[in-house]
Amino acid sequence: MSLSVAVAILAASFSVVDQRMQVDYSLCLQRLALPAGGYLARLTLNAPAKLNAIGPEMAERLLHTLMVLRDDAEAVAVFIDGAGDRGFCGGADVLRMLESALANPGGAAIEAEALLRCEYMAAYLIHTFPKPVICWADGRVRGAGLGLMAGASHRIVTERSQLSVSEASIGLIPTAGASWYLGQMPGHTGLFAALTGVELGPADALYSGLADYCWDSQSKESLLNSLLELSWEEDPEANSELLTDCLTDWEVEQGVSLQDAPLKAHRPWIDKHCERRCVRALQAALERDARRNDWLALALDGANRGAASALKLIVRQFADSRGLGLADVFRLEMVLAANRLRDPEFAEGVRARFKDRDECPNWCYRCVDEVPDEETNALFVPPWDRHPLADLGR
Repeated sequence: MSLSVAVAILAASFSVVDQRMQVDYSLCLQRLALPAGGYLARLTLNAPAKLNAIGPEMAERLLHTLMVLRDDAEAVAVFIDGAGDRGFCGGADVLRMLESALANPGGAAIEAEALLRCEYMAAYLIHTFPKPVICWADGRVRGAGLGLMAGASHRIVTERSQLSVSEASIGLIPTAGASWYLGQMPGHTGLFAALTGVELGPADALYSGLADYCWDSQSKESLLNSLLELSWEEDPEANSELLTDCLTDWEVEQGVSLQDAPLKAHRPWIDKHCERRCVRALQAALERDARRNDWLALALDGANRGAASALKLIVRQFADSRGLGLADVFRLEMVLAANRLRDPEFAEGVRARFKDRDECPNWCYRCVDEVPDEETNALFVPPWDRHPLADLGR
């Protein structure tokens, strides 16, 4: 089915504005009628048993639905959340991606690449959406989930939010726009987060610019009710300003008490030891200082879990992403991810962490210094005649 046909079908099915929940397998759409006309679209990632991990079907339906809502004049704004109480999104469905990779060892992981294409296009669309997008990022937010959250115009965490990019532990790299949003974090904290997979609580999410507001985790429904009572206008910019003012005022009323922000507290240490962009130097500093610092000990554990080849690639990824526009960042990450799916490091990482769960991956290299430069360089060569995201942003 072509993209245009799929969008036309979705447009027909979403043409009526009402309060009913419309379930489309792994994605739920609820059109919440507004008193002055139009509706607030509530999109819920609906795979709670898998922590709302993004599979091929969810990615495709999310992209198509966002396209319909973008072009529907009756859709005033979008609210994105996740089903269940464990978290917003645990990232991509890596077990499905592994199946795709193993179906054609060393060659194109066709289903997985299709998943990444839709996932990246959806994340890019959220970044560039012409209407307000509110993301309720409660609980765990991992990898691709953080990629969806990062592009929203109004990002809300709760007291129990835990954000992380830990793809190196399965032999991958942070994607879905990670080079963009991690690169905008203060100092070298984004690179540090990518190399260590360290978890960021709500205070650090606010400090790093990954979130805009912090609410009580039990207040989602009251927030939705309040959104329905706003005086929405036809002008998206005016609606965005209205939403910013109201969310700021309502956040004060929440009175959420934030815990410490270890990323912020360790910012001088991080900038000092990540300035050289040298993985070995960072690991050596962590090994030295982790003995008397529990948070650095967690970071060291995360860095040691990552594949050496992935850690080396991440440093190069950050360097090559500097100065690129958003669409080009997504295109670069698509190349790296597609090539990495063909690499045995990915299969071994997913096996150890999510399939057999022995947490003992047999990586190809013991340390970054062993990873050949030519192997890393080859990952930057597009594996297709025409890039799947060639038309992104054009």
